Amino acid sequence: MFKNYIKIAWRSLLKNKLQTTINLLGLTVGTICCLSIIVFVLAQLGYDTHHENTESLYRIRTVITGNGNGGADFNSATSSPPIAFAMKEDFPEVVEACRIVYFGEGNDALIKVQNSNNSYYESRGYLADSTFFKLFNYSFVEGRPSGALTQPNTIVLSSTLKEKLFGNQNSENQTLVLGSGENEIKVIVTGVFDDSTKKSHLNPNYILSMNSPGLGEFVRNEQNFATQNFVHSYVKLLPGSEQKQLERKLPNFIQTRGGQNLADVGFDKSLFLQKVKDIHLYSKGISNQIDKVSNIQYLYLLLILALFIQLVACVNFINLSTARANKRAKEIGVRKAVGANKGSLVRQFLGESVLLSFLALLISIPLTAVVLPFVNILTKGNIEYTALFQIEALLPLVVLSIVSGLFAGAYPALVLSSIKPIKVLKGTINVSSGNGNFRKALVVFQFIVSITLIIAVIVVNKQVKYSQNLDMGFDKENLIAIRLGTDETVSRFSALRSQILNVSGVLDAAGSNHYPSEFIMGDLGLHLPGGNPANQTLVKYNGVSDNYFKTVGTSFLAGRDLRANDSTQIVVNKATIDAFNIDLENALASKLIQTYEGRVSEYEIVGVVDNYHFSSLKESIAPIMLFNENAPGWVIVKTETKDYKTLLANLEQSWESTNPNTPFVFHFIDSEVEKLFAEEKRLGQISIVFTCLAILISCLGLFGLISFMAEQKKKEIGIRKVLGASVGNVVNMLTKDFVKLVAIALLIAAPLAYYYLENWLEGFAYRISIDWWLFILAGGITMVITVLTVSIQAFKAATANPTKSLRTE
Repeated sequence: MFKNYIKIAWRSLLKNKLQTTINLLGLTVGTICCLSIIVFVLAQLGYDTHHENTESLYRIRTVITGNGNGGADFNSATSSPPIAFAMKEDFPEVVEACRIVYFGEGNDALIKVQNSNNSYYESRGYLADSTFFKLFNYSFVEGRPSGALTQPNTIVLSSTLKEKLFGNQNSENQTLVLGSGENEIKVIVTGVFDDSTKKSHLNPNYILSMNSPGLGEFVRNEQNFATQNFVHSYVKLLPGSEQKQLERKLPNFIQTRGGQNLADVGFDKSLFLQKVKDIHLYSKGISNQIDKVSNIQYLYLLLILALFIQLVACVNFINLSTARANKRAKEIGVRKAVGANKGSLVRQFLGESVLLSFLALLISIPLTAVVLPFVNILTKGNIEYTALFQIEALLPLVVLSIVSGLFAGAYPALVLSSIKPIKVLKGTINVSSGNGNFRKALVVFQFIVSITLIIAVIVVNKQVKYSQNLDMGFDKENLIAIRLGTDETVSRFSALRSQILNVSGVLDAAGSNHYPSEFIMGDLGLHLPGGNPANQTLVKYNGVSDNYFKTVGTSFLAGRDLRANDSTQIVVNKATIDAFNIDLENALASKLIQTYEGRVSEYEIVGVVDNYHFSSLKESIAPIMLFNENAPGWVIVKTETKDYKTLLANLEQSWESTNPNTPFVFHFIDSEVEKLFAEEKRLGQISIVFTCLAILISCLGLFGLISFMAEQKKKEIGIRKVLGASVGNVVNMLTKDFVKLVAIALLIAAPLAYYYLENWLEGFAYRISIDWWLFILAGGITMVITVLTVSIQAFKAATANPTKSLRTE
C-alpha cells in the first residue's frame, strides 16, 4: 500500500510540472536556510561543557552603581583581585578558586625564544593562578597540567604558538623572553595544550603563572575589595550547591570584607555568579568579556527568520494545491466511486507533500555545502562541511521536512478528500472557489513577512549608514596608529616621532596610550573640591603627547593643548564638565579631586575639547580626562597621500632604523572605527539575504497562483475580450485583488515592524528615528514587485486569442 502511495505521488508530481517546480524550489530554498541556521546555531552551543564538573563552575561578575546615579554604571565580567579566594575562605561550598588577568587584544606581548632574533607580538595572553587547570580541562601534548603554573616565571603554550616558536622541536623546559627593557622577563615552558578542539570562552594563546613578579605580584597582594575590577574570577562549588543560595550571602560578604573600601570610593557593589557553560550565550549587557561571546536572542532571531522562510514556502504549496483542486476533482471522484475512502485519500495527498519535502531536503544538503563559505562570511563563523552531516543537524532537518510536508499538505488533503463524488462527476462543484478567502489570508501572511523584512532592511541599513557618517569627534580618515609595544621603543618615542615627521606624506604625528576609537577601560573616581569623597563620578583617562588633538582633529571648546612639562594639568571633554555641572566659561578655573586610600590628588583643567567617541556607539560618550604622556604606547600619524604602499614602506624603514628588534605593527583608524558597528552591519546583511529569499519564494507562489487563476478564468477572459475589453482591463481584473492584499498586509506589518525595530534602536545612544515614509516605501516596493510578478502572467492571459478558449462553447 505504501509503495502504491509513493508511486501515485511521484506520478502526480511529474504530471503537474509547474506546480511541482515552484513548490520544490520554494521548499529547497527554505530548507537551505534552515540547515544553514541549524549548523550555525549548533556551532554556538556546547561551550565549556567539556570541563569536569562543569555544572559546578561559576564566574564572579560585578555590578557597580554610583551613589545617586540610579542605574548600573558598571556591569562587568570581572571583579576585584581578592574576591575569589576570600569566597573560598568564607564559604565551605566554594572548594576552589582561580583568577585570570587577560592582557587584551590591544596589549599583545612581545615573545621570542631565548637567543633567537625572531620576535612576535602575541595576543590572547593570560596571567592565571596555579589552580587554573584544576577548574578547566585542557588536553596536554607536552608536559602535565598538574603543577604547570605553580612556579614563578613559568608559562604554558597553546599548540599553535608552540609550533610557531619551536616548529617540530620539543618546547618543554625551553626558555622564552617576554617583553623588553625593564619589563623583560625570562620564562620556562612547562607545558603545551591542544587548542584545536573543544569550544570554550577561554581561548588562551599562552598562560603565564600568577606567581610571577610584576602584575602577578600586584594581583596577589591587592586587598581592596572595591576597586581594580579587572580580574576574571572563577569558583568551583561543591556538587549539589545552590547558586541562588550562595548569591544571597554575597551582599553581606562584600560589606564585611570591603565595606570600608566601598565607603571610600562612594560606590555600591553587587556580586553575582554566572555558570561557566552559560557565558557564551547568556552574557548580553555584560562588559569586559575575556573573549567574543554570542547572544541567545540573536540565535532565536535567526531560527525565527528561517522558520518564516519555510512557512512562506509551505504557504505556496497550500495555495497552489487548493487552487488546482478543480483539476484533481474528477480524479478524486473516480477514486471515491471505485471504493477509496477519505483516509486513504488523505494519506495519498500527505504522501505527495512529504515526498516533495524530502526531495527538497535531499537537494538542499549539497546546495548548502556550496553556499557554506558565504554563510561563514555572513555570520563570521567557521562552520566546516562535516557539520552538515552531523546527526545533531540532520535529525532536526528530517523532522522539519516531515513537519513541513504534513503542515503544507494537511489542509489541501482535507479539502480534496472531502469532495463529493456525485457532484464532481455531474460537474456541479467548484472546489477552488470555496477556498478563496483562505488562500487570500495565506497570501497576506506572505506579504506581511516580506514587508516586515523590507522595513527591517531599510531601518537597519539606515542605522548603519547613520553610524558610518556620524561625527566621531576626530578625523578617522588618513590616520594610522603605530604600536610601540615595548619599553625600548617607548623610550625612543621622541626620536621615532621626529623621523616619522620627515616621511613624505606625513602631516603630523603624536603619541597616545590608546588610539582613537579604542575602548578605554581605565577610570578614576573624581569629585569637586570640597565635595564628599564618597560621592564620586567615574571618569575615563588617557595619556597623550603634545599636539595630539591637532593630529587627530579634535576641536577645543576652551583652553589650551597639553604641554610636555605638564604634570597635574588635564584636558577634559565636554561630557566631563557636564557630569560635574561646570559651565564652559568657568571650566578653566576648575579642579577635580581624586581621593583614594587616603591619598588625595588634584588635577587642574587647562582645556576642554568637544566630545569624541572612544567606545561602542550604543553607549553615550563618557567623561574622560587626558593627561600629558611622554612615553605613550602608540604613535598616531596624520597622512596625506594616495600611495599608502609607499608611505607604509617608508614608515617601516623609519621604524627599523630606530627599533630594529621590534616588529612594525600598525592599524588604519578608519578600519578600527568600522569595527564599532560591525555587528549592526552584519545584521543588515543577514536581513537583506532573508528578505530577498522571502520575496523570491513569495513571487514564485504568486506566479503560480496567477497562472492557475488565469487558466481558471480563461473563458471569462475570452468572453470579456469578445465584448470589447482591452488588455489593460483584463490585467487590472487579475491584479487588483493582489493590490488590495498588499495594502491589508501593510496595515498589519507596519505596527509590528515599528514595535520590534523601535525596541532594537533603543539599544543605541546615537540612533535614527523611524519615519512614516519608511513604511510607505516598504509597501511600495512590495506593491511594485507584486504587480510586476502578477502582470507578466496576466498580460500573457490577456493577449491570448479568445477563440481558443471559447471554441468548446
